[in-house]
Amino acid sequence: MRIAIIGIKFIPARFGGFETAVDELSRGLVRQGHSVRVYNRSGMTDFSQDSYEGVDLVTLPTVRSKNLSTIVHAFLATLHVLFHRVDLVHYFTTGVTLWAPLVRVAGMKVVCSVDGTDWQRAKWGRFARWYLRWSETLAVGFCHGLISDSQHVQSYYRQNHGADSSCIAYGMREHRSLACDVLERFGLKVREYVLFVGRLVPENNVHCLIRAFEKTTTPYKLVIVGDDPWEKEYVRSLKSTPDPRVLFAGGVYGDGYAQLQQNAYLFVLPDEVGGTHPALVEAMGYGSCVLVNDTPSNLEVIADAGFHYRGIEGDGDLRDKIQQLLDRPELVAQYRVRARERAQAHFRWTNVVEEHVKFYQQVAGQGGGAIEFAQATDSSEQHV
Repeated sequence: MRIAIIGIKFIPARFGGFETAVDELSRGLVRQGHSVRVYNRSGMTDFSQDSYEGVDLVTLPTVRSKNLSTIVHAFLATLHVLFHRVDLVHYFTTGVTLWAPLVRVAGMKVVCSVDGTDWQRAKWGRFARWYLRWSETLAVGFCHGLISDSQHVQSYYRQNHGADSSCIAYGMREHRSLACDVLERFGLKVREYVLFVGRLVPENNVHCLIRAFEKTTTPYKLVIVGDDPWEKEYVRSLKSTPDPRVLFAGGVYGDGYAQLQQNAYLFVLPDEVGGTHPALVEAMGYGSCVLVNDTPSNLEVIADAGFHYRGIEGDGDLRDKIQQLLDRPELVAQYRVRARERAQAHFRWTNVVEEHVKFYQQVAGQGGGAIEFAQATDSSEQHV
C-alpha cells in the first residue's frame, strides 16, 4: 500500500508520543514492503534528508502558533497529497481531520489516530477546547476508520459518538544503553533517583509530584525530563521548588533517554488526561517499577505489574505511595521484573505495526461513497 501520514512535528523523532509512534510505525511498514510518506514541519529539526530508512519525507512550512501550527501544516500536507496520491492517508490527532473530506472526495481512504480527550488539556484556551471537542465529531464523520490507544478511549468514542474504533496501543523501545555519561553529567547514581518523563503542562500534574516528593524522607533525587515552550509561567513555578533534590533535565533524547529510563529506581506518572502515555509503556519496557495516577488508561496499561495512587485526593496519597516504595527496595525490584515482562508481552512495536497493517487492509477493503456524516454521528452501529 501507499500510505501518507499527516499531523506530527517531524521524524526522526526526538520527543512526543505521536512522533515516536510514527517513527516506529513508518519504518516498520517500509520493512514490510509498503510505501510510506511522512510530512514534517520545517524549522523543527536539523534532519535535512528527504528519506529516512526508506520513509519518504516531505517538509512543509507552517505558522508558529500553539493553536494553529498543526492545523495549518496539515492543510498544506493535505493539498500536497491531493496532487501526489496515495491509497490511504493516516491523520494523527483529531484536530487535523477538518481536511479529511478533501481526501475522501479525491477517492482515497482516510483514518485517524485519536488521542483521548485532548480538549480537556488545560493548555488550550476556550476556542481551542471547543474546536478540539468538535474535531472528535469530525474524525467520526469524515474518516473511514479510527484508532484508539486504549480500551478506555475506545469506550469513550463508542459512548459519546456511537463509533467503534480499533484499539492499538503504543510499543516500547528495544534500545538498551551501555553508557553512563548522561547519569554522570547530572550527578546521578544507578537506582538512586525517581523519574518523570513528559511535557511540563498542568494536566500532567508535575506540581503535585514535586510537592509530594518534597515531603518524602530520602537522599534520592527526583529527575524531571521534559519541557514545554508554551507553558513558561508554569515551568517557572515548577523550578521555584526549594528542594535541592529536584533536578530538571530538560529534553533528553536517544541514548541519554535510555540511560535515564533503565537506571531509575522508580518511574512516576501523575497525568490525568488522555489515553495511553508512551513514556509509561517505555518505562515498563526498560524494566522500571512504575507508580501512576489511577486513571482508567494508566490502570489498563500497568494491570497487575505496577502501583497506583488516588489522584483525586491530591498529592497526599502520592507522597505516601512514593515513600512506601522508597522504603521497600525488594518490592520495587520484584515489580521491575513484572513490568518488563508485561511490556514484552503486550507492547512491542513489531506487533503494533502488524495490527496497523491489518487495520489498513480492512479499511482499504471497504467500498467508497459519499461522506455519511449524519449516519456516523447518530448510529451506534458504525464499525471500522
